[in-house]
Amino acid sequence: MDGPIRSASALNDRINRLTKSLVERFENLVALSAVDETDFGASALAGHQIRVESAALVRAGEDILTLTRQMQELWLFGQLNVLERQQSLPSAQENARVVGELLETFARSHYEPAAAKVADG
Repeated sequence: MDGPIRSASALNDRINRLTKSLVERFENLVALSAVDETDFGASALAGHQIRVESAALVRAGEDILTLTRQMQELWLFGQLNVLERQQSLPSAQENARVVGELLETFARSHYEPAAAKVADG
């Protein structure tokens, strides 16, 4: 596998391109399935176009499976860098903890006096 393919942006671009191809092929098949003319020539042409689009749809699916296998191999052999996002995870968890503590402090200061008034009243 080429070096540029290993970057996150290249992988995302390839995923988007393959997904777009898969959707376009499916849309083409749905459009071809409408029967407008009933003569033999039009039916033969539509049948051929459906076979071509079906083959292209299968090929797009195979390309997605190939990409999945390549990504699994990259991850397995340590060439797919998934740790960059995990390095930012502890700071995100710390931020979430701080926000939780602030919300808890706010809730206690705001709602406990109101609960005490209800209990007294």
